[in-house]
Amino acid sequence: MRPLLPPATAAADHPLYGVLLERAAAHSLPRERTDPHRVALVVEGGGMRGAVSAGMCLVLDAAGLMASFDRVYGCSSGALTGCFAAAGQASVWATSFEDCASRAFIDPRRALRGRPVLDLDFLFENVIARRRSLSEAGLAAGPEFSAVAVSATRGELRVLRDFESTADVLAAVRASCSIPVLAGAPPTYRSEPMVDGGLLEAIPYRTALREGATHVLVLRSRPAGYHASREGRLVEPMLARTHPALVPLLHSCGERYNGDVSELERLSRRAPLLPLVRQIAVPAGSRLVPRLSTDRSRIADSVRLGAYTMASALYGEPATRFWQPFPELLAA
Repeated sequence: MRPLLPPATAAADHPLYGVLLERAAAHSLPRERTDPHRVALVVEGGGMRGAVSAGMCLVLDAAGLMASFDRVYGCSSGALTGCFAAAGQASVWATSFEDCASRAFIDPRRALRGRPVLDLDFLFENVIARRRSLSEAGLAAGPEFSAVAVSATRGELRVLRDFESTADVLAAVRASCSIPVLAGAPPTYRSEPMVDGGLLEAIPYRTALREGATHVLVLRSRPAGYHASREGRLVEPMLARTHPALVPLLHSCGERYNGDVSELERLSRRAPLLPLVRQIAVPAGSRLVPRLSTDRSRIADSVRLGAYTMASALYGEPATRFWQPFPELLAA
């Protein structure tokens, strides 16, 4: 697809963006590189707050930069954003949040009847399968995609890749999105029950570095300095009964997230040393949509906020000319 936005020359002063721009200018394609770099895109999730990183991917795709990445890593809703972005369909997923903002998908009242708050069947079998199909050809041509999940029985990280079909990709993504208790029983993927990778690696940049990435662009769905507090007190008793191996992970989840935040800030200050890590995050104090929100207006605002933040990083001040929700992309 021809880029819908002009070349992001304002970003060329940062070495990571420089590699992306050089590859785009040379029409370099995944799996056909002539340079020695391995460039990864890492996408944070966060339920409906993932609309922020979806807006960021919208701009990367519109600027013609998605093909400049070698691998895309995503966790939870970031895995959904990541697989569609890797397939060249960032606009498809960014506009799908309107379909997801309904009680058919998210309804806390179902917990009173002992049913999952999140209906993943609705998301994957209705919204995606019937309305927002994932392109097999796009995945084959784009950067490699990996989803991060956690074994429900062993409490270990699983990096899911080497997919056989789009159905296999979406099964892996569903495993990554399966929030313990809230999404019901963990789905089984490759003979193992799995849950949301956020229990161990909500921002999977460590996996990208461990697997040899020389350049990592991290898309945050929260401000860079956000630190998590203790969560999970309500679901912990139920989790202890069904999957006790996950309880220690739930206890340490916030601390682990905060450690990752601090390490990301440290790595971002190391440029131009390799590995190069750069994070894109919304400004402190931004009004973000809650992860279980069905407020379409606020969700749309979060997509726009992510788009504006990414556009500002690539284009600087001129971003104000096109940060709105890209009518040409939404029409497509």
